[in-house]
Amino acid sequence: MHTDTTFKETTDAISYLKALGIDALSVSSPFQSVQLGESDLTATVPTGLDLQMGAESGFAELNSELARADMHLIVDLNPNHMPASHENAWWFDVLEWGGSARYANHFDIDWTRPITLPVLDRPIGEEIEAGKFQLAFEREHASLGVSYGGQFYPLTPSSYRKALEGIANKAAKALIETANDATPAAPGDFHSDVLRELDDADVTERLEIAAGLNDISSDADRLTELMCLQNWRLGVAKGAAEAISYRHSADSKRTVGVRIEDKDVFADYHKLALALLDETQIRGFRVNGIDELADPAGYTRQLRLQAGDDTFVVTDKILLDGEKYMDDWNVNGTAGYEFISTVADLFIDHGGLAKLQQMYQSELETSTEFPGDYRYAKATILHSSFADELDKLAQRLTELEPPHADELLLRRAVAELVAELPIYRTYSKDGTFSPFYLDTLQSAAKQISDRDGQPANERETLAFILRIMSSEETASSPEAARSFTVRFQQLTAAVMAQAIQKSYRYARGPIALDELMLNAGATADPIGAFHQKMIERAVKVPSGMLATSFSYATKFGEDARMRLLALSEASDVWAGAVDRWRRHHAGNLATIEDMIVPDPRTEWLIYQTLAAIWPVSLRIDDDAGMTSVREDLIAFVERAIRESEKQSFWTGVNKPYEQAVLNYVDRIFMDKVFLSEFVETMKPFWLTGALNSFSQTVLKLTAPGIPVVHSGAETWDLSISPSLKRRPVNFQDLKDQLAYADQSPLNLLLEDWDSGCVKQQIVKSHLQVRQERAELFAEGDYTPLTATGKQADHIVAFYRQFQQQYAVVAVPRLCFDMLKPFNRPVLPLPEWEDTFLQIPDALAGKEFRHVITGNVQILGSKFPLVEGLREFPAVTLISERV
Repeated sequence: MHTDTTFKETTDAISYLKALGIDALSVSSPFQSVQLGESDLTATVPTGLDLQMGAESGFAELNSELARADMHLIVDLNPNHMPASHENAWWFDVLEWGGSARYANHFDIDWTRPITLPVLDRPIGEEIEAGKFQLAFEREHASLGVSYGGQFYPLTPSSYRKALEGIANKAAKALIETANDATPAAPGDFHSDVLRELDDADVTERLEIAAGLNDISSDADRLTELMCLQNWRLGVAKGAAEAISYRHSADSKRTVGVRIEDKDVFADYHKLALALLDETQIRGFRVNGIDELADPAGYTRQLRLQAGDDTFVVTDKILLDGEKYMDDWNVNGTAGYEFISTVADLFIDHGGLAKLQQMYQSELETSTEFPGDYRYAKATILHSSFADELDKLAQRLTELEPPHADELLLRRAVAELVAELPIYRTYSKDGTFSPFYLDTLQSAAKQISDRDGQPANERETLAFILRIMSSEETASSPEAARSFTVRFQQLTAAVMAQAIQKSYRYARGPIALDELMLNAGATADPIGAFHQKMIERAVKVPSGMLATSFSYATKFGEDARMRLLALSEASDVWAGAVDRWRRHHAGNLATIEDMIVPDPRTEWLIYQTLAAIWPVSLRIDDDAGMTSVREDLIAFVERAIRESEKQSFWTGVNKPYEQAVLNYVDRIFMDKVFLSEFVETMKPFWLTGALNSFSQTVLKLTAPGIPVVHSGAETWDLSISPSLKRRPVNFQDLKDQLAYADQSPLNLLLEDWDSGCVKQQIVKSHLQVRQERAELFAEGDYTPLTATGKQADHIVAFYRQFQQQYAVVAVPRLCFDMLKPFNRPVLPLPEWEDTFLQIPDALAGKEFRHVITGNVQILGSKFPLVEGLREFPAVTLISERV
C-alpha cells in the first residue's frame, strides 16, 4: 500500500479478492511512512496510522470490509530502523535533547560525539553562503530550529539564549526563560509553553524575533557558532569526511537503527501494532530487516510471547547457500523467497545454460564471473556506504589485544571477511555458533587465507577474529568481543542486502539470472532437489509463505523471469539472434573516449530485457503500447548502467554514456524490420515461458506452505524492477477479467492465453480447492511420484495426503522443443503417450476430480499423462469426498 493504493482502494478491492479465493492480505506497513530524500524509499513510525493512506477513518473502513468478507490482514513490521527525520517524534526528541532525551536509548547511537547527519549537498559553508538554511520557529513542533532541504533540525533548549540574544523584547525574554527551565523529562510541557509564549506575544514582537533569526540565517559565522552548540552536526551526504555516529539501514543513511533488543524499546515500538492485533482483523506480522537486528531469535521469541501462539508471524529471512530454517525463532516460517530459486531451478536447462554462458563470455569478450562476483560488489558497497561501521569494528578489535595492532590491517581483514561471506549473516547464541555457521565462517576465512600472496599477518588476524567470535569468553574483554560479534553480524547483513538489491546482479550473465536466490550452477537432479526441499518444508515450516515475487530485490516479475529461463532451452537460437541483432544495429553504436557504447554486455541486457517484458498481444503499430514498453525498458537500462560496476555503484553518473545507450534503445524501437523479426523469433520462448508460469503457479498453490499471490501477478506479471516506481494495480480491470474468465470455456482461455485470464483461472480454481480442503494443504504429507517413459524428465509430480484426503499434482518442465509448432501453450499429446505416473496403492481405485477441467476419473496403478494433459498442460487432481 502507498499513496496510489490507500486504505480506500484496498477496501474497494476486497470483493474481487474474495471472489479470487484470497483469505488474507499481506500488506506493507500501515503505519506512518516518511519518504527518504527524493527516492521511493520510505521508513515507518509505528505510533500512528499513515495519513496519506487514510489514517484511522480509512483503516476502520478497510477493517469493517475485511470483517464482512471474513478476511484478515498480515501487516509488515520494520523493527530494524526508523526515519532519521523530524517527522519521527522519537528522533526529534533525540536531536533536541541529545543523550539525555527520553528516547536516547531507543536508537543505536555513538554518544561519545554529536549526532552526525549526512544531509548536505555541499560543504556547510557553501550552503550557508547560498542561503540554504533558515533559522525559525516551527509551529507544528513548537520549536526553534534550522530548516534545510525540507527537514527541520530542532535547537537544544540550552541554545535558545544564543539564538535570541540581541532581541530585546518581552517575548524573546520569556522564551529564553522557558527554555532555561525546560527538562528532557517533560518535552511536551516545554513545547506547550513555547507555543503559549508565541501566541501571547503581539505581532510586533514576533516580527522582531523573526527578523533577528533571519539575521543569523544570513550570517555564516553566527549560524555556524549556533549550530556548534547542538546535539547534531550536519555533514555532506556524499564523500563526507566525518564519521556517521549512528547505525543505519542497508537502504539509506537517512534511517537510524533501533535498539529493538531492549525490552522497553520493544514495548514502545510494538504498542500500537499489538493493540491493533487485539482489536482488528490483523492476525499476523511479516517482519522485515530481520537479519540486521542484534538478536533476531530473541526478537522473534519476544514477539511470539507478546502476540500469542495463534498469531501468524513470518520473517523476511532469505536462506542462502545451504542454510536451514531457524528452529529457535518461534515463527511460522519465512516470507517464502527461497521458493523462487527452488522452483526456478526446475525450469533451467543447465546444459544449455552452460553453453550459453560460454557463448556470452567468449563472443562478448566479457570477464564477468558467473554467476556474479558478489565479493567485488559487497566490498565496494562496504567501503562506500558502511565505512564508518567498518572503522568501528576495527577500533573494537584493537581493544581485544590482536596479534597485530595495525588498525589498517584489522580493517582490511574485517572487510575481506564481510565480502567473502556467502550468506547474509551468521548467528551465535551465548558466544557459540552452530556447526553450519561456524563452518561457513571458517570456510570464508580459508578462502581469503589461501589466496596467492596473502601475507602471514593477515592470515593471523583472520584467525584471531574467528577465535574471538567463536569463543568470546576467552577474549581479553568478553563484553567487547560480544559487541564486535553482534556488530559484525549486523554489518554483513546490511552489506549483503544492499549488494543484492542494487548492484552485482545486473552483470550476472546471459539470461539475467539476477534474482538473488537462483541457483545458476549445474544441478545433477533438479526434480529430486525440489522434492527434497518440499519434504523438508512439509515437516519444518508447513505454514511458511511461498513466494514467486520479491518485494524489492528481484528485477523481473515472476512471468518475465520464466521467459528468461526458457532461453536456456534453446541457447543456439537465442545467442544467434542476439548476435544478428547486434550486427543489424552496429550503426547505432557510439564512441565515447575510445569506448564503444553501449558495450556488448549492455546490448545483450537490452535484448533480453525486451524479451522478458514485451506483451505478446502488442502490435508494433500500437504507438501507445510501444511507448509504454520503451519507457519501461529505458527506465530499467538506465538504472542498470548506474548500478553496474562501470558506474561505481552510484558514485557518479556518466551522462554521455547514459545518453548514448538511451539513443541506441530509441533507434531499435524505430526499426520496424527489427521489431517484426524480434517478435517472430521470440514467440516460442514466450510460449515456453507461459507454460513455465502455469507450472510455477500450480506448484506454488499446491506445495507445502501458504501461497502468496503478489497483487497483479494473478495474471501475467511482466513487470521489471519493483525498486522502480510500481504502477498501481487496477483491481476493477482484474475483476472484469475474472468475470470473463469465469464465463469462458477452458479451450477459449487457452486460445486467448496472452490475456492472462487462464493464469487467473488457475489461481482461482486452486485457491477454492485449498479453502475446501484446508487441512489437506495446511497439514498434508508430501510424497514424490515417479514418472516413467520418454518424457519422465519433463514432469514434476507428487501427492499430498491428510487422513483420507489426497491431491495429485503433475506439471511439465523444459518443453521448448515440444511447443515450437504451436501458437498456444498446449502440449503435443503423441509425445506423452508412453509416459505414466506410478500411482501408489493408497490412491489407486479412488475417484479424483481435475481442478482445472472438472473431469472425474478413477486412478489405476499407472496414470497416463497423455490423458491428464489432454485438455490442460498441468494436472491437479483432488480426491472426491468419501
